[in-house]
Amino acid sequence: MSGDGGERFVAALDVGTTKIKCLIFDKRTVIRGQETASIRLEYPKSGWVEINPEVLWEQVIYVMKGAVQDAGISPSDIVCMSISTQRSSFLCWDENNNEPITNIITWKDRRASKLVKQWDNSLYVRTFRLVCKLLYSVTKNRRYLSGSVLRLMNELVSMRLLWVLDNIPGIREKIAMNQIKFGTLDTFLIYKLTEGEHHVTDFSNACVTGFFDPFEMGYADWALKMFSIPSSILPKLVPTCGKHFGSCKIFKGVDIPIRCCIADQSASMFGSGSFRNGSVKVTLGTGAFLDVNTGDKPHASVGGIYPLVGWKYGYELSYIAEGAAHNNANVIEWGKTIGLFNNVQECSDIAHSVPDTGGVYFIPAFQGLQAPYNDVTAASGFLGVTQTTKKAHLVRALLESLAFRVQQLLNVLQSETDIEFDHIKIDGGVSNNDFICQTIANLTGKRVVRPVCKEMTALGSAFMAGVNAGFWDNKECLENLYKVDKVFHPKAELEHPLLKTFAEWERALERFLKWNTTDS
Repeated sequence: MSGDGGERFVAALDVGTTKIKCLIFDKRTVIRGQETASIRLEYPKSGWVEINPEVLWEQVIYVMKGAVQDAGISPSDIVCMSISTQRSSFLCWDENNNEPITNIITWKDRRASKLVKQWDNSLYVRTFRLVCKLLYSVTKNRRYLSGSVLRLMNELVSMRLLWVLDNIPGIREKIAMNQIKFGTLDTFLIYKLTEGEHHVTDFSNACVTGFFDPFEMGYADWALKMFSIPSSILPKLVPTCGKHFGSCKIFKGVDIPIRCCIADQSASMFGSGSFRNGSVKVTLGTGAFLDVNTGDKPHASVGGIYPLVGWKYGYELSYIAEGAAHNNANVIEWGKTIGLFNNVQECSDIAHSVPDTGGVYFIPAFQGLQAPYNDVTAASGFLGVTQTTKKAHLVRALLESLAFRVQQLLNVLQSETDIEFDHIKIDGGVSNNDFICQTIANLTGKRVVRPVCKEMTALGSAFMAGVNAGFWDNKECLENLYKVDKVFHPKAELEHPLLKTFAEWERALERFLKWNTTDS
């Protein structure tokens, strides 16, 4: 092992929805060591999706020590580390003994569905919308226009946390005695890594809770009061980079400074070099995420594109506008489980084997449909199947649907902004599918650029930490290190027929809206 004052490295801990990994980067951003584990999702009841925090913590230790061993280095060779996490997953724990009183309730969890419906139709929320509408009519401030169409969702922490506060026996009594701490996944990991010294969260993770105001950059008092969420349990808000995260203490005798903690999509945005206002990136992972850098101003949307904090980096505050489709890689996995294909590359080849879908359309809505429909009751399924339909038609329809959802998100964004761009950077596991990438290029008429590095989230967080620690000079260095794997150029001759297919797909989609009328 090293440790003799030679080469130095940055470690990146990345906790996604299905995988947890640690990567060791050298100064050229080459991955010198890594370790990965599969996150074990638990489904104790219908609609519940949880992670056992003790199991996850064991996996954190496993991947971090495994990555250091794989790199053949000493922990003392690591200048600093970063943390990037899935968003909107949270838990509560007892401060007296640091024992969790809930499992990690993930962003995919649906236990609060009835609460969402009740609150969305409540007098409180209807009054809030009306007040915002009146304020917009007077001020013309789009922030109030956005508030006038506020819709609550399961994905927001607020509704699931309210469920916890209403259903866990004795929790409010313990809160009254200042014995309970709340944290999204980033907060929990920092608390554990620092042995309880730091109870903090960065702005990029806090902004998706449902009780954070991105316009004011702080917790939203009106939301905390409306949902009776006590501020005493909340972590301190801190910038994305800095010394305020403390140090990782899992390696005996070596404390590794944690210099960055950031939400996964923000990290991916940074890793792709999308620093400038108007930069556009699509991540095709468990979900599909369209992210646009809106500079130092949050975007107020009425169509389901959300104003989020990208990062607070030194004196720089960058916002992103994000549209999400929560069904992407899980659709590919479903196709594998029912025997349509064996892997991502094969499904691309099968889709290319037929010129079109033969009039078959697939709607990817296992978790409802987000923007522009925002319909949690939407259903999934094929439409247009006939006796002549072949497996290849089904595969092509399935893959096209994923590209179509990206196009819908882009349409909403373009209808609300004047952002101009000539290319889209793309990453995530599903971006390895050439058929989907080319379809997005043909639909949008924009070049789609896929990088060599498939670990954009880890790279983005690592680079942010490394710059803060002086390992790299500045963020512009990252642009010079960005390497392109493939560029998908739009094929003009295919744009018109594809847009016609897209229009028919949208017509088919209307049949699947408001289908699941009962809550789990």
